[in-house]
Amino acid sequence: MGSTGHHHHESAPVNLTKSNLMFVALSALLLGGIGYSLRGATAVDGLFATLLLAPLFGFLFNGLRFRSPNAMLSGTVATLAAFVSFVCSVLLVVKMSGAGGAPLSAQFFDWMVVGDLSVSAGFLVDKISAIMILVITGVGTLIHLFSVGYMSHDERPSKYFAYLNLFLFNMLLLVLGDNLLVMFVGWEGVGLCSYLLIGFWFSDSEKAAAGMKAFITNRIGDAGFLLGIFTLFFLFGTVNFSEINMRAVQFGIESGWAGPMTLACLFLFIGATGKSAQIPLYVWLPDAMAGPTPVSALIHAATMVTAGVYMIVRLNPLFLAAPNVLHVVAVVGGVTAVMAASIGLTQWDIKKVLAYSTVSQLGYMFLAAGVGAFGAAMFHLMTHAFFKALMFLGSGSVIHAMNGEQDIRKMGALQKKLPITYGTFFLGWLAIIGMPPFAGFFSKDEILWLSFHSPLGHWSLWLLGLIGAVMTAFYMTRLMALTFWGKSRVPAGVNPHESPLSMTIPLMVLGLLSVIGGWIGIPHVIGHALHVPNVLEHWLEGAIHGIPGLQPGSAATEIALMGISVSLAGISAIAAFTCYVRRPELPGHLAARVRGLYDLVSNKYFVDEFYFGKLINPLVEGSRNLWAYVDVNFIDRGTYLVSDMVRGVGSVARTVQNGNLQQYALYIALGVAATLFLVMR
Repeated sequence: MGSTGHHHHESAPVNLTKSNLMFVALSALLLGGIGYSLRGATAVDGLFATLLLAPLFGFLFNGLRFRSPNAMLSGTVATLAAFVSFVCSVLLVVKMSGAGGAPLSAQFFDWMVVGDLSVSAGFLVDKISAIMILVITGVGTLIHLFSVGYMSHDERPSKYFAYLNLFLFNMLLLVLGDNLLVMFVGWEGVGLCSYLLIGFWFSDSEKAAAGMKAFITNRIGDAGFLLGIFTLFFLFGTVNFSEINMRAVQFGIESGWAGPMTLACLFLFIGATGKSAQIPLYVWLPDAMAGPTPVSALIHAATMVTAGVYMIVRLNPLFLAAPNVLHVVAVVGGVTAVMAASIGLTQWDIKKVLAYSTVSQLGYMFLAAGVGAFGAAMFHLMTHAFFKALMFLGSGSVIHAMNGEQDIRKMGALQKKLPITYGTFFLGWLAIIGMPPFAGFFSKDEILWLSFHSPLGHWSLWLLGLIGAVMTAFYMTRLMALTFWGKSRVPAGVNPHESPLSMTIPLMVLGLLSVIGGWIGIPHVIGHALHVPNVLEHWLEGAIHGIPGLQPGSAATEIALMGISVSLAGISAIAAFTCYVRRPELPGHLAARVRGLYDLVSNKYFVDEFYFGKLINPLVEGSRNLWAYVDVNFIDRGTYLVSDMVRGVGSVARTVQNGNLQQYALYIALGVAATLFLVMR
């Protein structure tokens, strides 16, 4: 250890002076650039520019010194960049609410003007994107801070923080763009960053493969998204969100399956299933756990996976005009919620359980959007960002304490060793299983109630949501029990210890948000009794179209449904506690009873195997055959024939020009003779 410490002392001053110079140069460049683009601009433009450019600056700063092992410096710069963005977000949102909630926009330059298409680099903060930027930059800053401690022993911290900042920049582009093309740039950017971050430890082939899988699966969704953009442009002649939404309302509601708006929405939804890990493109997300744990928290809890939900909410009038697609969205969301939750029941890797839980929770958001409850979808997106980021970072703290061990069968009784991690994780657990008054309860029950009560909903959708909620309570309690409670199964030689402050502070902040995060959306039934308004609903008025034909429901029904979901989740949690703490032999007996079903679920329904067997391998095999027969026998031979002919003609022509002077003299003499002969005739 001594020698590495010594080495660090020797290299640090050099690193710092170099990076200080670079820091000054970059700051000057950046400030100059901002200053130039903002000549005569308003304070709002300045805030927009700083909000977007701060993480980009962090990326450039750490990216240019990516070999530096100085985790403290790179982490500090990256975290400060994220924090500057957060401050700008808060200022913009305050400014907007001060202006009576009117959207704030900034047009920096005309990006593309081609024929009828005119696209500007325009950015917009309205009531929907306000929630997103606060969540992205706020939770993002906490995750950056957590990473400082988590990545302190890594060999390439600067590279890691550069990617993290670039991810933040692209995510902000995605949610702030005022048109589909700016959104698409951010959409592709977060796809690239997720590939770089998931495969960050690329020397391990499994981790590299996980990055590739995420990248390719997302490409399939992105192809659908692009088709959706093209369809909308051909239909409306614009890619601007507010114009598309306005035209969609004028267009009226499409009833069939073949209408242009229906097709556009279906294509966009394919894009959303890729980014937000829904059936059939959810397979990349569980494998994405190969990246460093803070990455899981950033990508799979707070930001990237919510992009699909955000896109549907952003275009809510368009989707309301295509009710058939909304039905598809709701069914896919509900089925995904249940299927992913069932897989979560059988996983042993602490991060895999959380990954399937994320897929399941995203299913709830799509279920909400599908029944027209866009506000509830945004609400759950926000509360989920708090408690799931908390749980991923908490699992990171556990893995850190366990020297990299992720198997919950090798944990147990960690609550005494890791008091802060356990305390905050406990709050996250209560939030995710939907216990009142924690954040998850309010948003999840809003979704369940509206999927039951909305004219676009159905009791079967409510039932799917309920089954998902019961399973969630079971597998999250199982995770708590095997990790923190019961007997210790920690292997000899591992001495679990609490994480440093840079890692526990974000846990405490997120723990607090997991408790109080849901209080801004207290349902009317409870709100009336306590005289508390539903702040979120008032906030989103005007930005989100209400559910058409929604009648005020009976309070008794709403309270009854709430009671059913909470009590069933409670019973499910108690059952899990009994199985894994009181009578740990029970799960084994139960699994043996239903061996076939258990194997099916624990092997994730063999979806990956199906994709490989029926789609990927035949495609690879077909491509190989095409290459071997068509490429080699026809295309290659054809080009060889042509090239041989050309070479033949060339070599005949080349004999004329061989550099022999006597031969050239002969040609000249022959030429003169021929000329004289023609003249004399």
